[in-house]
Amino acid sequence: MIILDCKQGGDEWYQARAGIPTASSFSKIVDSKGNRSKQREKYLFECAGEVVSGEPKNSYTNGNMDRWHEREDESRKTYEFINSVEVIQVGFCYFDEKKEFGCSPDGLVGEDGLFETKDAAPHIHLDRLENGWPKTEHFQQIQGGLLVTNRKWCDLQSFSRGFKPLIVRFERDEDFIKLLKIELRLFNDDLKAIIKKYSA
Repeated sequence: MIILDCKQGGDEWYQARAGIPTASSFSKIVDSKGNRSKQREKYLFECAGEVVSGEPKNSYTNGNMDRWHEREDESRKTYEFINSVEVIQVGFCYFDEKKEFGCSPDGLVGEDGLFETKDAAPHIHLDRLENGWPKTEHFQQIQGGLLVTNRKWCDLQSFSRGFKPLIVRFERDEDFIKLLKIELRLFNDDLKAIIKKYSA
């Protein structure tokens, strides 16, 4: 793993992830069972477009994003207090020196853990508290983060101000990770071919 020390949401962060598949979008490559996603081709074009144009997609912030950055810090501190741990913030993580895919975790925990948090509207958070939070909802992102960082587990936290948080722990799914790694390699092969074919 290679860690880039930069601010998430900043220009350097957008440039670092431009044109490569990132864990938050791995669901556009495979579904939770490892089958190819119907969104794969569109995502290929998005990544290729960023490389050829030199312009990262969505490299701007708005009111909702600014609000989320504030809530993310609050959520992280809540998690640290509950678990008596320190969450180390990082900018962007590449799988290896090839820098062909990566992730932007909300934090690293100790030697083995990842932390991810999702800000939820009150009614959504209450539904998760009452009925549970399906592990398939962010499965590809979480397992992708574990692949990139080579960590053993990830705590996913649902956070809504004023409510108790909900924490779901994911362990590594080695079978899925193996399939994901293969699909990422094939995705990047197709990505390089598209860039070569259509670049001016």
